[in-house]
Amino acid sequence: MGGVLENLPDMLKYGEKARLFPTINESNKERRIASAFLAVFSQVPEFSKILFKSLGVTQHKRFSVEVYTEVVFHSDQDSKDRPDGLIILRQGQQQWSALIEAKIGNASLEVSQVERYLELAKVNKIDAVITLSNQFVPRPSISPLSVNRRLLRNVDLFHWSWGWVSTKCKLLEIENLIDDEERTYILREFNRFVDHPSTGMTAFTQMGPGWRELVRDVAAGAIPQRTSPVVENALGSWFEEQSDISLLISRHIGKPAKLILPKSHEEDMNNWFREAGDLLISEKRLEAQYRIDDVAGDIVVESYLARKSLSVLMRVTAPKDKQSTKARLNWLLRMLKEDDERLSIRAIWPGRAQDTQVKLAELRLDPDKIQCENKKLVPNHFEVLLVEVPGQRFSGAKTFIEDLERVVIEFYDLVGQSLRPWQPKPPKPVRETEMEEPVS
Repeated sequence: MGGVLENLPDMLKYGEKARLFPTINESNKERRIASAFLAVFSQVPEFSKILFKSLGVTQHKRFSVEVYTEVVFHSDQDSKDRPDGLIILRQGQQQWSALIEAKIGNASLEVSQVERYLELAKVNKIDAVITLSNQFVPRPSISPLSVNRRLLRNVDLFHWSWGWVSTKCKLLEIENLIDDEERTYILREFNRFVDHPSTGMTAFTQMGPGWRELVRDVAAGAIPQRTSPVVENALGSWFEEQSDISLLISRHIGKPAKLILPKSHEEDMNNWFREAGDLLISEKRLEAQYRIDDVAGDIVVESYLARKSLSVLMRVTAPKDKQSTKARLNWLLRMLKEDDERLSIRAIWPGRAQDTQVKLAELRLDPDKIQCENKKLVPNHFEVLLVEVPGQRFSGAKTFIEDLERVVIEFYDLVGQSLRPWQPKPPKPVRETEMEEPVS
């Protein structure tokens, strides 16, 4: 039983402030991990802001976050249930609160227990129940459990996977988004903690249920419904993998690789799901885009379900000081040192001329192969692509992720680190004779 604290919220009879180093019995590993997580949540506002935002809860400039573990409510003294935590967000006269239930390792959430917590939340006017486990969901508003819908009339049910939480923590550190030394230290130590195998937290390693079925149907020409469970799961998996790729690149190069999303997507995840779903249905592909400081262009990652292929590309502006297609192309080829058989060059032409694409190795031998039908045109831009067709591995929930992440890193090593953007030469000094006014 937790100790009694002064100034406890009125709803609580017992409770402990969440601690970074909890004294909870070691046999209750879930509650110990929940305590450390909640302590970081309350002490690193940049972290809590991301997590609150995923629930549609806005954290204003002036706020306070209270976090408790081993909570016992006045209304539920006889119950053996003990929620793993309680979060209270206070903003002026407004308050938002949530119960926390955490599972680690292979432990799964229990419907009956979560339903009891929903009842408990309703009685105590708590806004939500948040579950945490290694179970993946497409988005926080979708629970891995099928609970009685009646219980959701007054209380929201959300879910965070530990893999998603861990990725958000690591990106905060890598992207240097915290300007306070002490908070940075706390976050770094929590990242070390969650990475240890003993915690039982697992990273995102595979696409969600129905991936093989979706790939099979798309390859056969079937058009799935955007609201179907297999599409929802695929989009949710891709959403999580986007962040994982950002983390993967960032660790590989030691600099932040920022996932580029339209502002409307950042403000409302539903906008992302709607537009990503439309792209999946209409073009049978998934797409993500990353920006890295000092890299020549954005890195675009694409997965084509109909072709079962993976594509990574960068676009650069062709040098405007070179007047022929061959000269512009040679400028690009000189930067690319390896003729990997998966690499191709795509030329983007002005006007209505169709793009042309040729294997890199072929262009070394014959640069004219990339010229479009109009011989007078020169390309405005080039795209360097790495395309791999994994075959049956594309349909595998785990092998798809393995191949995708490998290909992204290989592209950066082959292309991303080598390309430099074209810059015009500085102007030469104007000679005095050129400056003289003409005689009238």
